[in-house]
Amino acid sequence: MKARPDSVRRTRDLLRAAVLRGDFVDGILPGESELVGSYSVTRGIVREVLTLLRDEGLIARTQGVGTHVVAPTAHRRLEDIQGVAELKSDNLFDGRLRLTSFDSTVISAPGAASRALEVTTGTPCLRVDYAAGTVNGDVDVAATNYVLFPEAQRLIDTPFVVDWYAYLASAGVKIGGSDFTVSAVLSDETLASVLRTTVGAPLLLLEQTVRDTSGRIFNYAIAHARPDRLRVVSHSVRGAATFDRTSVPERGERPNRIR
Repeated sequence: MKARPDSVRRTRDLLRAAVLRGDFVDGILPGESELVGSYSVTRGIVREVLTLLRDEGLIARTQGVGTHVVAPTAHRRLEDIQGVAELKSDNLFDGRLRLTSFDSTVISAPGAASRALEVTTGTPCLRVDYAAGTVNGDVDVAATNYVLFPEAQRLIDTPFVVDWYAYLASAGVKIGGSDFTVSAVLSDETLASVLRTTVGAPLLLLEQTVRDTSGRIFNYAIAHARPDRLRVVSHSVRGAATFDRTSVPERGERPNRIR
């Protein structure tokens, strides 16, 4: 009785990975017969898998077109997301993102933000709220950044661009390093409205502090991203860097950094 659920799971995982990786020319999936042959499963399993991927919002079926990918997935290197890589033209989502909302306001740093920034509560900072999505109207990410002065003033004086690190660079703000945490949350009604998804849909929760070249934290960010629109790519070599594993950080503690 367990063989069929396992076959469905494995086939779904493989086909989902292929969809997210962008394996299919023009985003068109093969027909059911071809999928049956390439995955060595029954037609019933293929249909169940396609239904699951449609329910996830990854694929759709259009008369006269066939089964196709709903929207392309952004592929970003981990070091690009962390902000530690040198900026290149392909860092900017290949121009695929467009700003859908933006607000920039000077405020007093709230408690949690001030602790992350290692300043006293109420310290002036620039709060930058924005959401960005693809040209076809989808919204991929919604982010809030809290930036201390003097970097904040440079951002105020600089036109905003969708890629946050390009924005910092265009304002002359140099990054020395960052601490990055990724977890998963469920979308509430507010996030579902902003990201144009359903209440209860899984989201990536990205939390980050950015440091200047002296090691001072000047930027704290909280972002929510749709996991069906973002694929993180990483390549590492054993021995290239070491990670302090002497202790596992408790809730609320900062992770030990690469040294």
